[in-house]
Amino acid sequence: MNKKLIIVLLILVFTANIFAQVTISPTSLFIDSKRRFETLLIMNTSATAQEVKLRWEFGYPITDENGNMTMTYGDTIPGQEHSAAGWIRGFPKSFILEAGARQTIRITAKAPRGLDSGTYWTRMITTSSAISPSIGDTQPGGITAQINLQFNQITSVYYKHGELDCGIEITDVRPVVSDESVRIIAGYEKLGNSPFLGTMAVKVYDVLGDIVKNERIYISIFNDGWHRIDFDATDLPMGSYDYEISFFSGRADVPDSDIIPIETVTAKGSFTKL
Repeated sequence: MNKKLIIVLLILVFTANIFAQVTISPTSLFIDSKRRFETLLIMNTSATAQEVKLRWEFGYPITDENGNMTMTYGDTIPGQEHSAAGWIRGFPKSFILEAGARQTIRITAKAPRGLDSGTYWTRMITTSSAISPSIGDTQPGGITAQINLQFNQITSVYYKHGELDCGIEITDVRPVVSDESVRIIAGYEKLGNSPFLGTMAVKVYDVLGDIVKNERIYISIFNDGWHRIDFDATDLPMGSYDYEISFFSGRADVPDSDIIPIETVTAKGSFTKL
């Protein structure tokens, strides 16, 4: 029982501190045919030395008709068209990062010849694990308990080439209403040869035309799908409401110079809270 209690306590301690192990900046990186390399910074913000390893995979988010999102990885048909996982690399690929230390990673691109115009991308997966003495409790019978945890972080790396364009066409909007919340779901088609990195926003109007809700989220769109915005409705009286949903360029976490702009698109609808 004592051994089990120790293991549980250690898991709780590691879980509480794991998110503070390694910090990566920036979280997205953009390169192109004129700027074939960039740098990012990996910082060890913990009190323990970390073993850090980098690997590269092509991946993109997909969404279902309810706006639920999952990441998919692998060399699918979109991967054959848009993957840069085979020719974007970061150096050094593995290293030890002492407590409080930082490491500059040089990201380089060697794009294949004859590349079509468009934006290509890959995900840099950074795996970190603490280097520390073995955590164990060896019993007379030779049984040892040990915990080894790894933490993965994802950095998106984009390569822009040639003439770039992007667009969104809204194909469907629908509300899902309850006493406590409202969910606005928008279906769309992604146009152009580049992903959409921007903002989805919804404004809700009462019968007098006053704005009673004004919500927005940052989104990344790589293919056709659905996105949703949820907001609290406990403060909305029963009655009818109109809403306007929009997709537009710009988000605070990505420089405007790295975003392929789109024409703002909007759609309108209404819902009733009973």
